Amino acid sequence: MSRNTLTAVNPATDEVIGQHEMLDEQGVRDKLDATRRGYNELRPLTVAERARKLHAVADLIEQRQADIGEVICREMGKKFSGVIAETRISAAIVRFYADHAEEFMAPKPKQVPGAQKAEVVRDPMGAVLGIMPWNYPLYQVVRFAAPNLAGGNACLLKHASNVPGSAKLITQLFHDAGFEEGTFTWLPVSSGAIEGILRDPIVCGVTLTGSEEAGQAVARIAGELIKPSVLELGGIDPLIVLDDADVDKAVEIAIEGRFDNTGQSCAASKRLIVVESMVERFTERLVDQVQKLRIGNPLDEDTDIGPMSRKDLRDDLHDQVKRAVQNGAQIETGGQVLERPGAWYAPTVLTNVAPGNPAFDEELFGPVASVITADNVEHAIELANHSTYGLGGTVVGQDLERAEAVARRLDVGMSFVNRPTTPFAELPFGGVKRSGYGREQSEYGFGEFLNVRTVYVADA
Repeated sequence: MSRNTLTAVNPATDEVIGQHEMLDEQGVRDKLDATRRGYNELRPLTVAERARKLHAVADLIEQRQADIGEVICREMGKKFSGVIAETRISAAIVRFYADHAEEFMAPKPKQVPGAQKAEVVRDPMGAVLGIMPWNYPLYQVVRFAAPNLAGGNACLLKHASNVPGSAKLITQLFHDAGFEEGTFTWLPVSSGAIEGILRDPIVCGVTLTGSEEAGQAVARIAGELIKPSVLELGGIDPLIVLDDADVDKAVEIAIEGRFDNTGQSCAASKRLIVVESMVERFTERLVDQVQKLRIGNPLDEDTDIGPMSRKDLRDDLHDQVKRAVQNGAQIETGGQVLERPGAWYAPTVLTNVAPGNPAFDEELFGPVASVITADNVEHAIELANHSTYGLGGTVVGQDLERAEAVARRLDVGMSFVNRPTTPFAELPFGGVKRSGYGREQSEYGFGEFLNVRTVYVADA
């Protein structure tokens, strides 16, 4: 495999399914020059014109679900039903910004002494660089692209190196909808090219979804350049099971929250914190249901768990599980690499997990659930907040007022009751602490890279 190509490998079979040539330095410069021209063409369009193009993007996502599903399934192993769910939330996000762009961009008049007119307006600033991960190849892209295109910013996509086919397909969707090269542009480059791209004057800001280490590196460069950044980084989200929870319902929510997308989600319910009076029944039921999860071809409708996206990440996860056991955790089921071609790992449940154990302190990005026993509700809240991360959190209980009160005490960006952390176009997505800063989705994600400008006209 050439060092100058991006290679896609099917994680279910180890088959090389595509190679895409990377841009050289001149190729990057050409793309950035095209972006300068594209931005100058996009900015003067009316908000309504940009919204019409966004509606066309949403239409194409819905029309091409099957093609999108096959590409994503084969490149990163997501089960087909999961891709269909991803296309639906992606289309909903694009339509949300298409429907609300004029409202969000409308000047906001202010009453100011001595002013004949005073208002606050939002203006585009250039091109936003989106550095996107592989785990939700479409959703992550539209989450940054839709609000920026609605506001008049051009978009530059640096997608994960292992999903080049997805990046190419997504780019074609935007181009077919009218956001042509220069307004929406894929940059097939390595991470080593990011700093040079960020330094180009047309780039007004950067948004990254990925690891804490990648976020730190990008934030340092953006800070030096005084360019805004939005970071959505890791998470070891808690799911608290209260003593009045229905056990079957709690296990159902925990399995959905932990094992969806083969556990490869920043906002997955990674730490299952169960009040002591419930822990024995919950764990027994959880293990029983996890053992029933069907492992298989992600394109098959009956599959519950597909492969992980890459072998190296699978091996890193297995190392974390082994270290967790060395530090006192107990494997109730799973805990092993599956001996077959591809990046397969058995769905796993760990118990006897506490602070100081890797299964409590580190993000396990795969199909591994850590069950943690809390003495009582106060202890459960303390354990949930005992983390350097703060992305999302879930509380499960039948007394909704009490469960909401617990959820409001979690040090996270998103609190859910009786549901795993779930993306909605209308709700902001993002975290606190080392899970990052800034917001995506909803009106809160709209203006992150727009110039909020004061316009004041004094009396003559």
